[in-house]
Amino acid sequence: MSLFEWDDSLNTGEATIDRQHKNLLAIVNRVRLVGESPDREVEVMQSLTDMYLYAKEHFFDEEGLMDRLGYPGAERHKAMHKSFVDKTHALTDACLEGDMDVKDLCDFLITWWRRHIVVEDVKIVRFAMGNAVGNIASAPANNASDKH
Repeated sequence: MSLFEWDDSLNTGEATIDRQHKNLLAIVNRVRLVGESPDREVEVMQSLTDMYLYAKEHFFDEEGLMDRLGYPGAERHKAMHKSFVDKTHALTDACLEGDMDVKDLCDFLITWWRRHIVVEDVKIVRFAMGNAVGNIASAPANNASDKH
């Protein structure tokens, strides 16, 4: 399984959001690496839990930012976040039950994050820049931790 490598296409232009995205992708890569080894279900589940918790923090920050900016696509974007959380739960359960392997779960995560960042998150930053908000790094009230 190949790892998800950060490239310039994933840069939103906003340092805080980009840092959080890099942390999330590092966790996804950890899931992928741990998932390559047999009999490491506990580590896989811990890594998935870490990703889920960090994603929720990131979504909280991003949703707060959208609200403060008056971003017109906020409700649609929030629905995507909820859909991601629900789908990730379902796929994690499928892995636990042996109906899906970790590689397929990681493929979903990588595809989802890449598309979401490049298509959806960039729109928020462009909206902020287009409305002369300036540095939006200070806008989130609760930045997701950088401990991962």
